[in-house]
Amino acid sequence: MDFFYEILKNRIGFSRMGRINEIGSSEPIKTPNIVIPINKTLMNNFDFVDTFGCHEIFIISDEIYLDEQFLDGMFIDSGFFYYYKGTVQQFIEILEKKKELIEQNKVIPILPFSIPTTTVNFEFAEKELDYYLKKLEIILDKHPTINFGLSVRFFDYYEVLERYKELIKKHDNIKLLNFLDIFDNLRFYRNKLEAIIKLKDDLDNNLVLMASGRILTKYIPIIVYLGFDLINTSYLTHLSAESFYDTIDNLLPAYKVRYLPCNCLSCQNRLKGLLEEKYSADKIDLLCYHNFIVARNYMYKTIQYLHTEDFRALVEKSSLNELNFKSLLKICDKNYFEHLKYHSKMIQKNRKINCLGPISYYRPDFEYFRRNVLQTFTPEPWTKLIILLPCSAKKPYSQSRSHQKFYEIIRKFSEFPSFQEIILTSPLGAIPRQLENIYPVNSYEISVTGDWNSEEIEIASNMLSELLNKFDKKIPVICHLDGGYLDIAKEAEETIEQQLVFSNVDDHLTSDDALKQLENNLQNNISEFKPKMNISQDNKLTKSWRRKFAKIIDYQFGMGFGEKLISEQVRYKRDHRNTRFYLEDKSNGDQLGTFKFSTGKIRLSIKGAEKIAYQSDFCNFIVFDGEVLKGNTLFMPGIKNYGPNLLPDQNVCIFDQQKESIIAMGDMITSSRFIQNSTSGKVVKIYETK
Repeated sequence: MDFFYEILKNRIGFSRMGRINEIGSSEPIKTPNIVIPINKTLMNNFDFVDTFGCHEIFIISDEIYLDEQFLDGMFIDSGFFYYYKGTVQQFIEILEKKKELIEQNKVIPILPFSIPTTTVNFEFAEKELDYYLKKLEIILDKHPTINFGLSVRFFDYYEVLERYKELIKKHDNIKLLNFLDIFDNLRFYRNKLEAIIKLKDDLDNNLVLMASGRILTKYIPIIVYLGFDLINTSYLTHLSAESFYDTIDNLLPAYKVRYLPCNCLSCQNRLKGLLEEKYSADKIDLLCYHNFIVARNYMYKTIQYLHTEDFRALVEKSSLNELNFKSLLKICDKNYFEHLKYHSKMIQKNRKINCLGPISYYRPDFEYFRRNVLQTFTPEPWTKLIILLPCSAKKPYSQSRSHQKFYEIIRKFSEFPSFQEIILTSPLGAIPRQLENIYPVNSYEISVTGDWNSEEIEIASNMLSELLNKFDKKIPVICHLDGGYLDIAKEAEETIEQQLVFSNVDDHLTSDDALKQLENNLQNNISEFKPKMNISQDNKLTKSWRRKFAKIIDYQFGMGFGEKLISEQVRYKRDHRNTRFYLEDKSNGDQLGTFKFSTGKIRLSIKGAEKIAYQSDFCNFIVFDGEVLKGNTLFMPGIKNYGPNLLPDQNVCIFDQQKESIIAMGDMITSSRFIQNSTSGKVVKIYETK
């Protein structure tokens, strides 16, 4: 392989899954992962060696372990970083002496940081850093065949990042950035976010990011969420020496522990009897073993969530144990969405998405949905009435008992295809009926008490106002709502021009009296507005799924493309397992696309893309530097041009180099920001070629 690191999948936030290829291990090292330190104390602990001897990646600081017998012994299948804690000059001497071994075993030397670490002012830090980086540049130029890591320290002066960036861009053999202090002082979370955003926006996204320093196990989910691939757990040896016992939720002084909530070898055997001893080498060894087990298991849990669960929910729950991280998460969501969207997965397949309260309101996939609906949704020109309805626990809404009862009333009217239904919900906002099957509308869950806080009402009313302002101001709006839903409509009423007609409900909305009032409101207002366009009797768009497909295409590809693709000549049919719809051209039987219930997404075929992709405003494309695309993956070197705002998971068509013919269809693995900043790596997962 000719690349050190490759991204396999983006996940929510900045989190990602990848693998390190060129590091001397028998197999590529999967990330995210923890890095285990090797030192004399740990190597003398038989349980530690037995348990962690097969771990994928270690960090060594002692020169004695830069030894052929050690590296090719029991750790032959593992990868190694070498981080020397002394001066740059001493590091140079060791590098010269061990160069052949380092190259042969593909050990990654991390360039040391030897600037005084006491408190300094910005001028001193900047001056010392310039001097230090000049020394490192000499090393990098002299050893172009060795892959290095670069130690990064901020001293809480995040402006110095620009100095590091200059060096990183000049040297391709810097493959890893080792952040020594980024999580040491959690109060400066705004600065930390700024630094991470700048790194993601300006540097090659194939750089491996490692977090070192005073890192506790409970930080693991949020650090992974922020895009770090490796977490150096060396600080756990210090905590163990200071007699701290890690429970993930809390770091407890050992003497306070009365019940051991762990089944590791240390906790099962001798640790309990040693907890109250003040000075005990055995206790330190046992604590060290326990603390590393906890860190490893929590990383396993994090990886499991990345693969199969809603990882964002784990991050939110873990942030409750550290209030600074809770603040960081909120600021990241609200202030940096325009950066975050280029790295975050916006669709999660077959997953239940739990909304845990205000911390979930602006999570990236929710915010993307709200913004994209407002950007791409256009009213159907034959709309005569707008109906506002409450959400339901069952998804999609139309399959719930309450909405089935609403349907019984609405479909009494032959004009019902000209009714626009909008469902109000928290925290997603206002949902056009046509989009009820897409993610995250088809997947979210929220605790319902009947009480809405002001932020929930504000989010939904703002979105409702913007949606209603897209419609003709003379269209009546029927509000069959109660409780907090009613508050949303009344708050939106202050900013819109339409007439709102409310159901006066004393009982629940599905009672006979309430449903009768809904019917009366529809009957009394159905003739109030005459649309410029009427639906002909043979217009197939009157069918619910055709209306849905047209708006889903708009949601995925942009305003107006649904109308161009989903015409009267398109038919649809379910598969025998009822997991998807196939869209076909009636005239010739060509398959135009596939809608999957699990993702709420339409995958266009080449035939389907040909109907819309040649439009000048179509942006979901990549131009391949060739005529024929083979294999199931498009890599960076094959890209000649691309749409400016491609996001992970988006459906894209791939043109030949003249942009005259569509030669493949695929789903984005990364984004246009990755293409802009990187020189290697996977970009598109191909599912059809010509």
